[in-house]
Amino acid sequence: MKTAISWLIRAAACTAALTLATGAASAPPDAASGYPSRPMRIVVPYPAGGGTDVLARMIGQKFTETWGQSVIVENKPGANGWIGNGAVAKATPDGYTILLTISTVVYAPYLYDKLPYDVNRDLVPVSMLTRTPNLLVVPASVPATTLEEFVELTRRQPKKFSYGSYGQGSTAHVAGETLNRQAGLDLTHVAYKGAAPLVSDLLGGQIPSGFVDASTMRPHARSDKVRILAVSGTQRVSYLPDVPTFAERGYKGMELVGYFLMMAPAGTPREIVVKLSGAANAVLRMPENKARIEEMGMTVVGSTPEELGLAMQTDGEIFGRAVAQANIKIEK
Repeated sequence: MKTAISWLIRAAACTAALTLATGAASAPPDAASGYPSRPMRIVVPYPAGGGTDVLARMIGQKFTETWGQSVIVENKPGANGWIGNGAVAKATPDGYTILLTISTVVYAPYLYDKLPYDVNRDLVPVSMLTRTPNLLVVPASVPATTLEEFVELTRRQPKKFSYGSYGQGSTAHVAGETLNRQAGLDLTHVAYKGAAPLVSDLLGGQIPSGFVDASTMRPHARSDKVRILAVSGTQRVSYLPDVPTFAERGYKGMELVGYFLMMAPAGTPREIVVKLSGAANAVLRMPENKARIEEMGMTVVGSTPEELGLAMQTDGEIFGRAVAQANIKIEK
């Protein structure tokens, strides 16, 4: 997995190519001088309550305070983000409709033969906002307090256990199938329409395990209704210092983490894309927001459009290899 630092180093060499790849239309130098002059809309392709929604509302509030224009956060869940992502891909490219989504939008082309939009043609990068690992979570009713105990339990009772993810083809889905393959398990995948309903079912004991992003799980991390057994990525989560990474327990291929990103419709004037990116990054760097984001289990990134474009290309290739190794196939 490439770090934000490596993207910065490589971005200089790729800036020209990535600028062409963004598809942002050429515009007069003053294209962003009066922007925004009317209310804006941030589309979130997942239900309210998840990390994507929280970030959108944080950024939207600060945009309103900074620019004096109302910012409406519109949740459009369903179809693993396709509905909301597609709505923005087809929106007028004037900077008044933007997308705040997760890295599934980047990975989808590696999973589906046909999509209702082309992420590289119909959307342009604005900024990578934050990164967050996935947590393996089980209800307290499951008799396993460690990853090793969970693996042994599910091996003894094949086909009895399932795991939930926050969507088909998400990094959570890939993590579950990678664990299946490496540990020799037969956990059945259950795809939810977002992380919030998955957490609700884990707390209620309706599903025996799930891979949940650290940000959505944060408010329930100390609940006596669930246990968190392991973390994806290369580092432990700050609010879970005692929970090991999968790598620490000998599992490879679990380094992939998800990230939250902002995009705009292709054709959005370059000056507006840059203005949105700078404003979003400024919100993330505000001490109170940075502390809140880190408390949620995310790592603040805040990138330029070019750096996000490079990350999308690099991480997409890594994800593609992981999908092939895990033999993930998704029905249309």
